[in-house]
Amino acid sequence: MSAELRRLDAVPLRDRFEWWLAGGRLPDDAGPNAWLGVVQVLTMPLVRELRYPAEAGERLSPAEVDRFLRAVDELFVFLEQRRLMDAHEVLTRRLLLAAALGVSGVSLPDSPFAADRVVAPVVAEVTPERLAEAERLSPVWTTLERAEILRLRHLKQLIRLTLDLREHLTDPALAATVASWQPVFSALP
Repeated sequence: MSAELRRLDAVPLRDRFEWWLAGGRLPDDAGPNAWLGVVQVLTMPLVRELRYPAEAGERLSPAEVDRFLRAVDELFVFLEQRRLMDAHEVLTRRLLLAAALGVSGVSLPDSPFAADRVVAPVVAEVTPERLAEAERLSPVWTTLERAEILRLRHLKQLIRLTLDLREHLTDPALAATVASWQPVFSALP
């Protein structure tokens, strides 16, 4: 862990986000692992705070939650544009943050992490063709090449995380689409 990440890891959540919002960045030669450290240092305590707000001390206000989530959205865009984090990893982390926001009770319908907004790209990726392929391959998954098994597991992960968001979806058609994935999810390895 770099000195900058160790320093960030030792400060309160608000200070971590102030670093990013003030233009804090790692050196140009920092690779994907270092940037993953930044993602962890910012998002893990935010998820924890959303899911289990501190009983003692200051809680995040809805405005702070919105500001920090927008900063995370900016971070994810930054990382994807520079190819420092792959699209599947970013989408997975978006789903995890959306679930944390959903259970937090903080209403932010315009947030980049509102359930409908985060699930829409998943629906574009989990196509009927991909679901049909998964149903066809699931019974024989142990005979598949490693790359195919990984594709099936990525699909299962996306479906599981999206199913966890069903109760937070406001678009009935989107919710129905997600609910229809349950049988495929159950069949995946």
